[in-house]
Formats: sequence, structure tokens, C-alpha cells
Amino acid sequence: MEPVWNGMLTCDYERSRPASTLLEWDLYTTSLMDWPRVLMEDSTPYGRLRRPGIVDIDEPVHLRLVAELENFLSDPDRVRDLADRAALHREQTARALDQAEHALTDRDLKAADGAIAAGTAAFLKVMSAHIVNWLLPEQQWEDLLTQVLSSRARARDCTLALATPNRTGHLLQAHRLLLEAATSIRDGRPLALAAADVSAQAGTLYGAGSPAAAAMPLEDPARAADLLRTLSASTDPETELVSLTGSLDRSAAVREAWETAALLAAAGQPGQLAAVRALSTALAWAADSEERRKELRHRYLSLVRRWCTAADRDATRVTTPDLLALGEGR
Repeated sequence: MEPVWNGMLTCDYERSRPASTLLEWDLYTTSLMDWPRVLMEDSTPYGRLRRPGIVDIDEPVHLRLVAELENFLSDPDRVRDLADRAALHREQTARALDQAEHALTDRDLKAADGAIAAGTAAFLKVMSAHIVNWLLPEQQWEDLLTQVLSSRARARDCTLALATPNRTGHLLQAHRLLLEAATSIRDGRPLALAAADVSAQAGTLYGAGSPAAAAMPLEDPARAADLLRTLSASTDPETELVSLTGSLDRSAAVREAWETAALLAAAGQPGQLAAVRALSTALAWAADSEERRKELRHRYLSLVRRWCTAADRDATRVTTPDLLALGEGR
């Protein structure tokens, strides 16, 4: 997000994501303008499209919606409902992508068209959660925790712990899959089977550039096999896996401890207690949704690229309206 200039804010994905395809810019800008409806059921658009990749937002609209978001996230019940709806959107996306992948494997382009249209509609809702990168009321939450914990430093430590994902982050999870696969090979699992699993589950997450424009290296099972062959022959992938698992367990324990400490400190103050519950749930939702969104983003972009190849479409020019239209008349 650019600074306010002449009463307007600008979100410029051309600058922040220069390697993106038109579809990626379209995903970000469409979901950005629609986040008030998706997250808060407010039909006010968050800005207007200047051109693919750039959205302009009038400052009064921005200030009103950000204030509304802060109020929305102050209620524990609303935050829990938001987290549940967001999880449903991710599940709907994943289910549609599964269907599309099976259809492409079966060379059933008509079925793939419908699944990609459904996946696009669901994924645009998932993408609206990317506003957590800069629109959450983090300073207000830190101020609240400073009052509750009687220390700015403790409040910052608490906020950092609460913003730790409940599940493994997307890159660590991909690395963990590699270590688990390497360990399974050492235990006798066929290299080809392990490589196929890694390619299917984490292939799109490794490599520079965009999976919308070109395949990532580990999408190729042969390249995944090369990496696993080297990794399984290394000194001790089991030790690294144990170390990684231990670090993740410690992070989860720290998060739980800080959440308990904040709730106990707020006990006896109903307003503060509700606010702490709300921000704790909101931070957990935001952190986890970002990790799962990134996994789905790469998977979705890779799938659309492969669909474009099958349908003889230009993967660098296709847009979300193109893909949503695939489901019309079904």
C-alpha cells in the first residue's frame, strides 16, 4: 500500500509483484476490492481498478472500512464466524481443484472447465484474506495488550507469539514433506512413489517466478526424485526432521502460554477479556489463513496454467472473468 497522496491510497501489485501474470494481478485486485463484502458482508467496494494490478482507494472509504474492520474484529463471536467461513472457502477451493486435476488427468476438458470456474469463485474469497498483511489493527491490539500485561515489551512478545500459525507454515511444511519422504526412502519406500507424492503435494512451492507462467522445478517428479535421492543419501535427514518438529512444538507451546497469560491478566475485566479473546482468535486466523492461502495460490495458478495448455489458451493473458465464465450455462 502506497502512502496517502491527494486524498487517495494506491495498492500497486505491478510494483510489489513484478513477476506476476495478468491472472495473478487480477486475483489480487479483484479480491482486494471485494474484501469488505467477503469478510464483513459490507457491499462497499474497497477502491476501484485503475488498470490490472493497480487499485486506487479514496481515503475516506479506506478510513471508514478500516475502522469497521477494527470494530468487527473486536467481537469474539464474529471473529470465530469469520474464521469458520474462511476455512469453508479454502475447503471449497481445494475440493474444486481436486476435481479439476482429476478431470485434466482424464482429459475431460468440459468437467475441468466447470471445476476451474467453481475453484476460481471460491479462491477469490480466499484471496480477500490477503488484506491481513496490512489492514489488521495491530497497533490497537498492541496498545490493549500493553494495558492488560502492564508492559509494552510483554505486549509485543505476546502479539508475536499469537501471530504464529497454529499449523506449519507453507515453506516449512514443504521442507518437512521432503524430509519425511527422504526418511521413507531410507526405510525402503520406492523413490518414484516418494517423488510423486512430493511433486503432487509441494511441487508448486519450490522455485523462482510464478507457477502461472511456468512449471516450478519440483512439479516434475523426475527433478523431485533427484532432490530426494541426494537428501536421502545425506548424513541424517531424520535428525533434521526431529529438530524441525521440536522447534514447531516449542513455538506452539509459547503461543499457548502467552494466550493463557493474556486471558488470565484480563480476567475480571469483561470488556478486556472479550477483546483479548477476539484478538487472539483473529491473529491465529490471520496467520494460518496466510499460509494456507499461499499454498492454494500456487496450486491454483499451476492448475490454470495446465488447463490453458490443454485448452490452447494463453496462460499469461487469461483473467478471472474468463475462468468464471467457464461455469456459465452448466
